[in-house]
Amino acid sequence: MDFGALAETLANLTWRETLIAVIAMLVLYVLVVFFRMQRLKRAKEVVRVAESAAALSAVAAYAAEQAPELPPEPPARVEPEFAWNEPPPEIPGQQMIDALERNVSILRGEVGTLRAELSQMREALQRELSHTRVTQNVSPIYGDAMQMAMQGHDATTISQHCGIARAEAELVVALVRNRHDGNQA
Repeated sequence: MDFGALAETLANLTWRETLIAVIAMLVLYVLVVFFRMQRLKRAKEVVRVAESAAALSAVAAYAAEQAPELPPEPPARVEPEFAWNEPPPEIPGQQMIDALERNVSILRGEVGTLRAELSQMREALQRELSHTRVTQNVSPIYGDAMQMAMQGHDATTISQHCGIARAEAELVVALVRNRHDGNQA
């Protein structure tokens, strides 16, 4: 190969060609380093195997030199006076705990019943309150007439009792009937 021609070729390279050449050289360098590291790992494993084999042979030689003795018998197991690993036969106060759990269960049932009753009373109170609001929205003169109409009295009875005209009593009865029909719909 002619070095002059090589030098002339390198001098005529563009920046892109130069960059590609540098990248190719870096990839080649990384591959060389990778393969060297693999070879070093294999060498370390061979050394470890040799060391462990030497250690095993040394232990075997030492064991062979020692007079074989029977392993000492384990000492007789002495049971302690109290077995610490076993639970006591009965938990102190277990009866009291059981009684308290029963009481809590009963109280929970009673609270549930009271909640249901309270809910029913709340609904009844709201219905009553809505009826009271209806009568409060009416003029004080017609308050008694509204209450009688809500109780189901007819217009004639209302006009006689409250001292209002029959037409006014019919109007009050119609008003209450319309409100009841509107609430039910």
